[in-house]
Amino acid sequence: MTGLDKLLRNLGVFSVLAFGMAASSCAHAGEEGRVAEALAQLRAGGNIIVMRHATSPGDQTAAVGMTEGCALARGRGLSAQGFFEARFAGEWLAANGIRIDTTYTSDLCRSYDTARLVAAAGNGPVIPREEMKSDDPAVAAVFKKELEAALAAAPGANILLVNHSNITPLYWSGPLPGEEETPSGRLHIVRDGETIRIDLNVGASAAPALAD
Repeated sequence: MTGLDKLLRNLGVFSVLAFGMAASSCAHAGEEGRVAEALAQLRAGGNIIVMRHATSPGDQTAAVGMTEGCALARGRGLSAQGFFEARFAGEWLAANGIRIDTTYTSDLCRSYDTARLVAAAGNGPVIPREEMKSDDPAVAAVFKKELEAALAAAPGANILLVNHSNITPLYWSGPLPGEEETPSGRLHIVRDGETIRIDLNVGASAAPALAD
């Protein structure tokens, strides 16, 4: 059993409890309906789900990378909160019947660990790609065509991208007005060039809600 597998086992009970707490929170009926529509779209497939890596403060004194082969930037692994956020996202998707067929991620540990934790609830392979840490729009344009071709060939599939705050805007998933950068803990659901944003609100003990 790898270090990450042990972490998944230890975090699993906490994420399930958090999911139950979030799901039982009082949310407005209209908001619940919009989230339900987004979930229906995800279950139908044909989506690209884009995430910034989970919380990873700079200048950590004991930064860790849990996935074999990931590149640990100095002082930049996931924090305890970050590990929890990523595991929660995976649990939430799995609990709502969402299939992820392929995950592409940056090889930096804060992104790779996030991708592994989100995909750990029984989803598809996690593949590091250089495109997920390139801020070159031309590189992104080529990769987006590859992603669109993959979905055209398998229209019922969902593809997850996990990368960084300077990369998400290249993939239909920039910050909202008033935000300096794309926050952690937000899922961007992209289909036909349209983006739905869902904030999972892990730290706020609130039900997942659309961000607009």
